[in-house]
Amino acid sequence: MNAFLPYLIESTVSISVLYAVYWFFLRRETFFQLNRFYLLAMVLFSVLFPLLPIRWAPLDSSPSFVILLEPVMITPARVEQTLQQNLQWVEAASVAYLTGVVIFLLRFVIQLIQLHRITRRFGVKGREGEQIIMVDHHYSPFSFFNMIFISETIPPATLPTILAHERIHVRQHHTVDMLLIETATIFQWFNPVIWLAGREIKSIHEYLADEGVLQNGTTRSQYQQMILNETMGIQVNNLTNNFNVSLLKKRIAMMTKTKSKTWAKSKVLIALPALLVLLFMLTARSYSNADVLNTPDSPAFNQIHVNPIAEPVIQEKQKKETQIKYVAPVAPANEVYTVVEKQPSYPGGTDGYRDFLLANIKYPEEAVKKGVTGTVYVTFVVQKDGSIANVKVLRGIGTGCDEEAVRVVRLMPKWNPGEQKGKPVDVQYNLPIKFILDCNKKDEPKK
Repeated sequence: MNAFLPYLIESTVSISVLYAVYWFFLRRETFFQLNRFYLLAMVLFSVLFPLLPIRWAPLDSSPSFVILLEPVMITPARVEQTLQQNLQWVEAASVAYLTGVVIFLLRFVIQLIQLHRITRRFGVKGREGEQIIMVDHHYSPFSFFNMIFISETIPPATLPTILAHERIHVRQHHTVDMLLIETATIFQWFNPVIWLAGREIKSIHEYLADEGVLQNGTTRSQYQQMILNETMGIQVNNLTNNFNVSLLKKRIAMMTKTKSKTWAKSKVLIALPALLVLLFMLTARSYSNADVLNTPDSPAFNQIHVNPIAEPVIQEKQKKETQIKYVAPVAPANEVYTVVEKQPSYPGGTDGYRDFLLANIKYPEEAVKKGVTGTVYVTFVVQKDGSIANVKVLRGIGTGCDEEAVRVVRLMPKWNPGEQKGKPVDVQYNLPIKFILDCNKKDEPKK
């Protein structure tokens, strides 16, 4: 869930920003196809782009920086209960989200089953390329893919107009739009913007169908009267394009509205600045050569918390304050890389690396007695054979903490070596180990 959270946040922010552009600048215009494609592109971009492994890094010849990431905390048994309580909040949020996903996924499946049962119950009658299903009087006319569902009680005089309306839904593939929105809603069920977007797309579908019927020769007054006569039908579910979707007032108003000027199409360009900002937010990373390949399998950038008293609460402000400039250690005789095509990896992945640290790092008694806290910055090299060498302290806090940090790093078993152009090479890593006694105190050495 932790790995999925950044994607969820980026996707939510993206769809919210782009929908705001639609709401303020485009929704009142009568360019229905343009608005439809904008909303669909908005959803597709917000769902797919954060998944792509595209990251932009500014060219930077300056020294590397160590970025402190998610903490690994080592605590004694007496604070395990406190940690467990905090973890329960994260677990509860994860369970709530996944429960929502399951509920809306089941809702989606039930809607498909409902349509299948209606089709089997009333049977299909082919006509002019579409499949016509004659249903009882409880249902308002609706369509799903190339199937058109028509009530048996509709007067013969209005039947051709209603069929023309539903055929526009079929030919313009409006069902595909609804399935896309429904899929996005399953994963973004908590986001009110996705619900608003779904309602807008449904409205646009009706505007397009109304526009098509009027362009085929039906008079506006007759068509509006026919819409009013069909207000009592029941909408089957959200996957269908219903003749009546409880927006009659808006539909009638849109029929009588003056068509937007051609120049108004240029309003869609307002989305470009928002899109550029989003692209920068989703792809830019403030990193340089030491952490350019920072992935879940590149654990050397995790910060280790050693805390025998209380749980540290690491705020974003603290993270920024604890960033340090990279200081190059004395390198081994061979060339040492900071970025390679294939980064070294710890046996067992991130979990194995973190378990090792949790099992071995001990808070020195002298540091506990003197109340010393702070971060020890250790640099080490993963050699060609995977062994650890050249372990040094870049900045320490004394009282045994520096020695403990070096001791644990030297104890690490062999890694899977890094590779450059298919050959094993030496790769340097920088490891911050944070010693904290009191989470309410600043993360600065105290002596």
